[in-house]
Amino acid sequence: MRTAALSLSLFGAAAFGFGFIRGDAPKGNAGNANAALVKRGEYLVNEVARCGECHTPRDARGRLDQTRQLQGAPIPFAPKQRGKEWEDKGPDITMSGKAGKCAEEKMIRYLMNGEEADPPMPAYHLTREDAAAVAAFLRSLPGKADKGKGGEREKERRREIDD
Repeated sequence: MRTAALSLSLFGAAAFGFGFIRGDAPKGNAGNANAALVKRGEYLVNEVARCGECHTPRDARGRLDQTRQLQGAPIPFAPKQRGKEWEDKGPDITMSGKAGKCAEEKMIRYLMNGEEADPPMPAYHLTREDAAAVAAFLRSLPGKADKGKGGEREKERRREIDD
C-alpha cells in the first residue's frame, strides 16, 4: 500500500512538473520558431535566390554594400533588346520599402505565384513555408533610416503591387 501511494505521489509530481514545463514551452519556443523562420529566410534570400544581386547597392569596387542590404539598387545588367516591362532598379524590399508596405500574406502569395513579376525579377513559385520564411526575413530588416519624400520614392510607390 505504501509503495502504491509513493508511486502515485511520484507519478502525480512528475505529471505536474511535466505539465508545468509543457505550459512554458510554447512561450519559449515561439521566439525560437520565429528565429528559425527568419534564419531559413535569410538562407533562401542570400544563398538560393541571391536577391542582393539586384536589390543591394554596390560600393565603389562593385561589391555588395551589406550596410544597405536589400535597400534598392540599379540593376547591374540589361538585355540587348529591352522589353517594355524591364525594370532599371531593384526596389527596396526591407521594412522601409516593399516589406513594410505589403501585408505579410500578400508577400507570401506573391512569392508562391510570382504572377506579377516584371523582368528581370524571376517569377518565383516557392512553397508556402519557404515564402513565409522569406517574408519573415525581409520584414526583419529595418531598411533605410530616412525614408525621404523625393520623386524616386513617389515613382516607386506608384509601382507597388496592389491587391
